[in-house]
Amino acid sequence: MKKLTGIILCGGKSCRFGQDKGLCTLAGKPMIDYPLAALKNICDDIIISTNDPRYDTLGYKIIKDNIKNIGPLGGIYSALHESKTEDNIIVSCDMPFLNEKLLNYILENKNNHLIAAAYEGQYVEPLCSYYNKKVIPIIEKLISNEQFKLQVLLKKANYKKIMINKNLEFYQNHLFLNINTINEYKRAEKILKL
Repeated sequence: MKKLTGIILCGGKSCRFGQDKGLCTLAGKPMIDYPLAALKNICDDIIISTNDPRYDTLGYKIIKDNIKNIGPLGGIYSALHESKTEDNIIVSCDMPFLNEKLLNYILENKNNHLIAAAYEGQYVEPLCSYYNKKVIPIIEKLISNEQFKLQVLLKKANYKKIMINKNLEFYQNHLFLNINTINEYKRAEKILKL
């Protein structure tokens, strides 16, 4: 089997949430524990992309942004550089309902694309996606042109949409709930405590 690296993005200033999200307790454990659980059994290695030294205590490789203040693209770029595998799955620390079956489904359907992104309804999820290390030159070109939006990267890489819908056995309508506000946090906590 090919080797796989899991990358969790914990960067960002979390302006809307008001504090670092990954280390914030959600239903009794740090929010980052949820994506870690989804990645642990399918990845040979896990990298945490963050500029916050408090993540050092988790026991995983911590990668700081080589280029600061360019959003998630900076974290993706730095983590892919450090990854030792061609195949990578990148997720955000604030998506507690991602699961192993979803990530495996993305991997099984990526074909030979440089990026394969989960796609639900009309929404693409660039932070729940497969990334091939060979996408780095495209990212470098975007950075040099000061184009930092992930949607631009997806288009330049001719990404594959992995359609996620209610016909899939692992589907839940809150699968891609990401926590940017206190209301979203309360909703996630309520679901997790059911």
